[in-house]
Amino acid sequence: MTRPVPSRLTRPTRRRHPALRVLAYGTLATAVIAGMVTGVAWLGANNGGATADSSSAQSKSDAPAKVSGDGPPPSDPEQVLACDRLVVEGTVARVETRADDPWTTVVLTVIRSYKPAKSPSQVSFLLDGGAAPKPRTGQHVLVEVGRGQRNASLWAVGDTRVAANRAWILQALPGSLHTTCSPG
Repeated sequence: MTRPVPSRLTRPTRRRHPALRVLAYGTLATAVIAGMVTGVAWLGANNGGATADSSSAQSKSDAPAKVSGDGPPPSDPEQVLACDRLVVEGTVARVETRADDPWTTVVLTVIRSYKPAKSPSQVSFLLDGGAAPKPRTGQHVLVEVGRGQRNASLWAVGDTRVAANRAWILQALPGSLHTTCSPG
């Protein structure tokens, strides 16, 4: 009996499915686009990735409107106060300016401390060089400085402005003690 000669073994051919390849690339493209949209939305919600340190790079033209103390109270005063580290009223004791620095250092003799409940007799903070009105020794002011900040976010000068800001601060202060700071 003769033995049959084994035939050459061949691999089974793979069928290629172009529809699966299109589906895989489509899914990948969708995931990439969704990631980009989510990233852009996150940057927008987080102030473009700005940190507390980068806030000192704000332009001089932005600062006066933010710190002037004019205008209505904030839309959510409890939230604003919850995110503050310092809210005090007092008299400007000293103003230090430097030609090479856009920020002015203001030393304030504290008359009334809202946050923290007790503060040192003098505090210092930064004020944008373009803030209006400019700080002068002897001015009666109310100042607000956010957590992680050294610069004032509210600069109210004069009895009328101080009284208007004091009113919303005193009204919102109790609620702010039970509010969690959520920046942004």
